Amino acid sequence: MLDWVAALALVGGTTFTQAMAGQAWQSTRDALARILGRGDADREGRARERLDGTAAEVVRAAEAGASDGPDEAAVLARVAGQWETRLQDFLDEYPEARGEVEALIAQVRTELPQERAAHVTQTVSRNKIKGDAFIIGSAGRDISIGRRP
Repeated sequence: MLDWVAALALVGGTTFTQAMAGQAWQSTRDALARILGRGDADREGRARERLDGTAAEVVRAAEAGASDGPDEAAVLARVAGQWETRLQDFLDEYPEARGEVEALIAQVRTELPQERAAHVTQTVSRNKIKGDAFIIGSAGRDISIGRRP
């Protein structure tokens, strides 16, 4: 069976990181903090602070360019990896949030400038696969992860 949590966390971490230096970041940040907060104001505030911190790193790297500081691509990869891990932990604990995370990813992907849109490829390989699993998506918009109906 496909591990939808890992796949969704990978796409989410990459998509949200790509949005951090963009104009729609404030609304993305607020929506993601609400999802991560699960109705708890303190938890939502901590999520917002963590998002602000990593977004500041991404913005600094983008403004500095290659000549003055860490390479932007390296910062993006590191931050995306951090958020992939956080999202995976979150979705493991709150699998019922799957639809909310998928909807936010879809919304953010429509708002990313084409040159910043991330294209994620994941290969899943196992010796034994029980049941069918699939990922359907287009480079422009929709992603669907799950079992065949």
